[in-house]
Amino acid sequence: MVAIRFQRIGRNKISRFRLIAIDSRRGPKTPALEILGAYNPGAKDGEKITNLKKERLTDWVKQGAQVSDSAKRILTKEKQLG
Repeated sequence: MVAIRFQRIGRNKISRFRLIAIDSRRGPKTPALEILGAYNPGAKDGEKITNLKKERLTDWVKQGAQVSDSAKRILTKEKQLG
């Protein structure tokens, strides 16, 4: 099954995350099927989510991909997911 979740990148104490589509049976360090965007929790309010591919995100969801709880919460908070 495909999952849409965050993958942590960045240095110590400077967290940044990638929004990725990945096989849910694999570990967190395996290569992603597709990179869908990025999330920077330390940025200004309107600039936290960048490079989001909304069309590809909705395509994955229509194909049955499960969005993780944290990704769903942040995407709806930022008004990127309906």
